[in-house]
Parts: sequence; C-alpha cells; structure tokens
Amino acid sequence: MRPSLTATSATRPGFPVPSITVPLRITKSNIFSLPTKYETTFLMMTSARTLRIDLSYKGTEFRGFAENPGVRTVGGELRQALETVLGEEIELTVAGRTDAGVHALGQVVSFQTTNEGVDPDLLRDSLNGMCSSDLRVQAVTLAEADFNARFSASKRTYHYNILNSPTADPLHADVEWHIGPPLDVDAMNDAASRFIGEHDFTSFCRRPKDRPDEPLIRRVVTSEWIWIAEQRLRFVIEGNAFCHQMVRSLTGFCVAAGFGKRSADEFEAVVRAKDRSAAPPIAPPHGLTLMQVSYQKSG
Repeated sequence: MRPSLTATSATRPGFPVPSITVPLRITKSNIFSLPTKYETTFLMMTSARTLRIDLSYKGTEFRGFAENPGVRTVGGELRQALETVLGEEIELTVAGRTDAGVHALGQVVSFQTTNEGVDPDLLRDSLNGMCSSDLRVQAVTLAEADFNARFSASKRTYHYNILNSPTADPLHADVEWHIGPPLDVDAMNDAASRFIGEHDFTSFCRRPKDRPDEPLIRRVVTSEWIWIAEQRLRFVIEGNAFCHQMVRSLTGFCVAAGFGKRSADEFEAVVRAKDRSAAPPIAPPHGLTLMQVSYQKSG
C-alpha cells in the first residue's frame, strides 16, 4: 500500500485533513486555481483503479516484452491498445520481461486507470480486437489497490522444449530447440537437480546495465527434465524469480552435461566463479515459454 498523503487545512492552518490511502493520479486537467485573493490552490484528486491482465503471446515476431523504439514489442503493442481504448496514458508493470523470441502462456501485467466505468470483459474483448493474433488477452480483472504484477509474485514457472531427433519439425521449429545428436537425459537431470535451492546465479545471468550491483541470488524450487512425447524433452523450472537469461543459461548447462562436455559436479565451481564466461553458451530463446506466475493472494 502506498504511504498516505497528508495535506494541511486551508481554513484551519496547522490542522491536517484526512489522509488518503488509495492510489491517486493527478493530471494538469485536475489542477485549478481560485482568484489570487483566496491565496490557495485546490487539487481535484481522482482514485485510480488497479487492473490485472493475464495474457499469452507467441514471441517469434516480437522483439521482447519491454518497449524499444522502432521495433515491435509485446509491451508496446499492449500499451498502445490500452491507451486507445481508455483514452489516457498507461504505465505497465510486467511479471517477467521476456526476451525477443521467447513465448508466454501465463504472463501477468498490472496497470492503473482513472476510468471508473471500465468493464473488464469488454476491455478484454476490445484489446483482442486491436492486438495482433499472436498476442491474446486471456482475462482482465479488477485487482487490489496494492497489487503489482512483478513485486506481488511469489513464483514463476518456465518450460524449455527440445526436440532431440535427427531432423527438425517444421511445424514446431519456432517453439522448440532442435538438437540432432542424442542427449543423455540422466546426466541432464543430474545437472538440473543441482539448481534447486538458493544460489548466487551471477555466472548464469546477464547483469542489468542500469543496476550493476544488483544481487543475483535466486531460489529454485523445481528443476527437472521430462519426456513429453517421443524425442521431445521439456525442462520444467520454478523459482521465486529469475534474472535476465537465467533459464536459458541453465538450459545450456544441462545440454552441455547431456553431451558429456560438462559434469553436474561443475555447477558449484561455476557458481563460485561469479563470471558468465565460466558457464556454457546459453540456449536459443525460441524454446522458452513463461507458463505461469503465482501469487500468494489473488490479484
């Protein structure tokens, strides 16, 4: 919950007026002045509603979620559609910033609007009518005032799909990593099991340029490879949060173990190095999908 906003009474100087503890949005159109003889200015404050969007998208044609001038992004397309429908500027908060080529079935976004008459179901339908077919809004719901898609999340689940066969499948080539030579799945699971627990994943992450000192300690609760069909493997990993390119880097480590190029026992040494060059090459983006974002209390 945001800190309360306290103002001083104009008629009884020194006495506070009641605090306001709901999100507020103040715009130039909401500010007006009385004639100078009254020596005061009033602010007309409008309560902002917090909305949650659950969406899915195929990331093949997007340059990631985060807006980037001159290129097509999930966040840019969604925000533009929202602003067109609601008639106001919108700022999005996303649970997980996916890279270019990465997909999502359970992405979550939150934002605030001063539009008190918005109908969640109608907004969902309007957004889907405006957005491209590779981006679908699954649901729009009214959330609690302090809900934040990123910071309220308690767990995120990712899947990474691999086709381990001599030839690729053209129908699924943009949603799975094709690897021709046979992989040792037991060795991959041995490596994956080492990820569970709390570790400093600096060696497996791309450090944010604007936050060079940010801690990269994360907690992984599930990490395993499973067969989902003949010749098709899936890496299932769940954790409280993931730093940039972490899942793809861990996938690359497992694949290196599956080829016998790395041993699961090397994981601790790579962690201690705190150097990205100590880890194997990362997996390509197109095999990765954000499946679900979990919250301890419903948004």
